[in-house]
Amino acid sequence: MRGNLVRNLSLFEVPNDLTYFVHGEDHLVVNPEVAARCVLSGREFHILETLAAARARGEQPGLEQNDATERVLAKLILNWIVYFNGNKPKVRLGEPPLGVAYYAITDGCNLRCPYCYASSEKCLPGELDTAESLDLVSQIADFGAGTIIFTGGEPMLRKDLFQIVEHAKNSGLKVNIITNATMIRTEAKAKRFAELFDAVTVSLDGGTAETHDRTRGKGAFAKTHRAIQLLNEAGVAPAINHIVTSDNVHELEDFASFLDGIEIHSVRLMNHNDLGRGVGDDYDFGWQDHLKVQQLVWTSPVAGKLKPDGPRPVTACSVKGNCGMGGNEIYVNSLGDVYPCKLITGKGEFAGNIRKQRLSEIFAGPILTSMRKSTVYGGEFHADCEKCYIKANCGGGCRAAHMSESGDLRRNSRHLCRILRHGVTTQLWQETGVTRAELALGGEEMTVPRLVATGEVHEAHEQWKTYVRPPAPVPAIKVGELIPIMPVNRRLGDVPAHQ
Repeated sequence: MRGNLVRNLSLFEVPNDLTYFVHGEDHLVVNPEVAARCVLSGREFHILETLAAARARGEQPGLEQNDATERVLAKLILNWIVYFNGNKPKVRLGEPPLGVAYYAITDGCNLRCPYCYASSEKCLPGELDTAESLDLVSQIADFGAGTIIFTGGEPMLRKDLFQIVEHAKNSGLKVNIITNATMIRTEAKAKRFAELFDAVTVSLDGGTAETHDRTRGKGAFAKTHRAIQLLNEAGVAPAINHIVTSDNVHELEDFASFLDGIEIHSVRLMNHNDLGRGVGDDYDFGWQDHLKVQQLVWTSPVAGKLKPDGPRPVTACSVKGNCGMGGNEIYVNSLGDVYPCKLITGKGEFAGNIRKQRLSEIFAGPILTSMRKSTVYGGEFHADCEKCYIKANCGGGCRAAHMSESGDLRRNSRHLCRILRHGVTTQLWQETGVTRAELALGGEEMTVPRLVATGEVHEAHEQWKTYVRPPAPVPAIKVGELIPIMPVNRRLGDVPAHQ
């Protein structure tokens, strides 16, 4: 019926914190409640703005009763920007099944990287033996997980690695490995990788020996580069993990050019954080570093396969409740201890040991259950996400990265939130058709959130300005005990690079 909507404005409900961003005449409107979004023209936005402002004041909106208004109101309803006649979607987030199990098959490593999150050095006494590792793999497969990722330390230090990997393949699991690749020295070894692994990830921190060896150790670049060449010859295009710091961010374009000479799947740019040995190194990653990475990815012709840490494309109304810790992902260390994530291994997050309990029992226990049930819509670990305007797209970010600055798994680092919000918002713009070149010219202005009802900047946008990074005590470590990945300020009195 023509005019039905505009004559029934009392039946409209405008969500709280309805937020918008501006690019030229376009207004990107986001409904934080359900991850809905829609691009409106200036005329269309004026109708929404009038409706929202009147609702906020408890008044009846003064909208023209014509076909153009009717069409805009219908567009807002169909895109879940506003609700009509009580039709309001409900977000239901179930517990995710286990999808990926990380297994640090040894804590030993042949390198001493300064920011190693696992603080890996020597093989630990009491690491799971071959029989125990085979049983762990069987439990992971029987529990329904789809993928096991072998990590460490350096997993190739285990002489029985291939035997255990073969068992994983025969159990129906997809098998991935994260390695520094320095021990892939022969064609035969590279061919075994091609036969056994569904995905190979290699750590590479630069395109020259000068850059890579600065953190990985003398001679590491030549070995890793040669290993990648051998893998390529065997038909493997490895993914690359690249740690980005304030010291090497300016070398990213040269690194991307170097990668043009080898076959790779993708490059994950991993922002440095203060976990493991990273609490005491001299590296950092801050806001300006994030902007440099974004500008490079948006503008450089050689940056095609570089993937910055942060959001991935998501469809409208596709809600991300959390980061997956303790739910679709778990971590088992070399001693059989189970944790919610490879980056979260403090005493308070210890979920159990497979020598004492079955993996299914540990997964059902209180530690992992509480973590996977916590979401940006409520829960023990996401209270700081409650008022965020991109929470449903972000999922709260990496809890370990937050913890590395806030000192508490349950509290957000406002510096990380600033980076996440910028990354998510620019990603949302890209999904509307905005080009990377446009983002490079107006990226920061295009990410300023304003409330539709008032036009004011959203209160969450500048929380980083008043954030004070709390000091964290150094936990006491007993001899022979695994060093937990806990955040510690490297030096009291330091000014964070983010400011």
